[in-house]
Amino acid sequence: MNLLEYMRRRNKMTLSEWEDTFEKKEKEIIVLRHEGGGGSLRNGFWEWDAYFLTNVDCETGELHKEEGRIEFPVIDKEEPPFQFDEESIYKLRVREKLPEEVPEGALPSKNHFLVVEILERNAVCPELEEMLIEYRKPVVLQDDILGDLTYDKLLKSFEGSIDWLGGKVHLSLSVDKDNKSGITKAKKLLKTMVLEQEKWDADLREFAAGKLTKLACEWAESDEEAAKITEESFAKKISLKLLWVTAGGSFTAYLDDDELFFGHSIAVSGSLKKGMISAKIEG
Repeated sequence: MNLLEYMRRRNKMTLSEWEDTFEKKEKEIIVLRHEGGGGSLRNGFWEWDAYFLTNVDCETGELHKEEGRIEFPVIDKEEPPFQFDEESIYKLRVREKLPEEVPEGALPSKNHFLVVEILERNAVCPELEEMLIEYRKPVVLQDDILGDLTYDKLLKSFEGSIDWLGGKVHLSLSVDKDNKSGITKAKKLLKTMVLEQEKWDADLREFAAGKLTKLACEWAESDEEAAKITEESFAKKISLKLLWVTAGGSFTAYLDDDELFFGHSIAVSGSLKKGMISAKIEG
């Protein structure tokens, strides 16, 4: 079975078939809920997930330091049967996901549980309470050039701002806080751009103008307005607002369009090695 067939088969599951992918035996666990989750539409119901940071098996007392998810079905047009607050500890009655073979490209369902009942909200568990205190502590990346960048746990990125040619530009390092090599690469890229901001600012605007001026003319409300849009005027109008970089050393610069595209952002992507590769409108 290939990945596409696997996904189609999952989406065709009825509620009873989906529930049969979990153990019949029920067990009790305590989970440290952090954040994140969402729903996937199946055959007549939504599969709803809420993520947790770690869990304790109530029968054995074993602490499992792996992230996982708690799942439950939501019937269309009905209220969800459960609500889970972020950064909270819950004692639950659950059924564990059965092992399954998955095709290449699909993630195995590891550490997944079907919620049967919420037994306790704000459950008492000293081990998880200590982990929650530690989890809540802010993670700040300090740099002489980039300033203080604070880790956003939900986005899994470091966020901050920098002075840029008399204004402010938001910085976003899309890299996990534990990825040391990725942080080093992302910082190197950002610091290069910040230290050479006059050149980068001009190059970004010139590149975007070269790629998108024709499109801006097509978006103009009249032929008269279109005639006024040149690559030079386009480059002068737009301005950098956000630099987003990845652990792999690539970047996307988001520029304000000054209403050339009715408020859509202009995104210029590339890397230090390859330079600027593409420019498009987003949002």
